[in-house]
Amino acid sequence: MTIDGILDELESLLTDGSRLPFTNKRILEEDDVIRLLDELREKFPDEVAEAAQIVAERQRILEKAQEEARKIVEQAKMYAIKLTDENIIAKQAQEQSNEIVILANKEAADLRNDAISYADSVFKHLEGQIEKTLEVVRQGHNELIQSRRNEKNLEAARHGHNELNQSR
Repeated sequence: MTIDGILDELESLLTDGSRLPFTNKRILEEDDVIRLLDELREKFPDEVAEAAQIVAERQRILEKAQEEARKIVEQAKMYAIKLTDENIIAKQAQEQSNEIVILANKEAADLRNDAISYADSVFKHLEGQIEKTLEVVRQGHNELIQSRRNEKNLEAARHGHNELNQSR
C-alpha cells in the first residue's frame, strides 16, 4: 500500500469511528491505528530511498553533461588547431569553436538547472507528504489521549455517583 493509501485508510478510520456523545471526539480501534502507523514506518524508508535515487540520477546527469561539454570543447580545440594553417579558416574555426563552447556551456548549465529543479520539486513533494502524514499521526495521537481522558473522567464520574448512592 502506498503512503497515500495508508493516509486514506487512516482518514477513513477517523471519519468512520464512533462519536462520543456531545463531543467532536471519536473512538478508534487502537490495533487499526497502530497497524497503519507501522505501515507508514515501513514506507518511509522506501520514499527516502527513492529520493536518494533521484539525487544520484541528478548527479549522473550533471556528470554526463559536464563530460559531454568537455568532449565538445576538446573537439572544438582540436578542430581549431587543425585549421590554423590558413588565416581565414583559422578565424572561422576559432569563431565556431567559441560558439560550440558557449553552446556546450549553456546546454550543461540548462541540464544542471533542470536536474536541480526536478530534484527540488521531488523533495518538496516528499516533504509535503511527510508533513501531512506527521500531522495525521499527531492528530490521531491527540485524539487517542483525549479519548482516554474522557473515559477516565466518565469512570470517575460514575465512581463518584456510585459512592453517593451507597452512602444513602
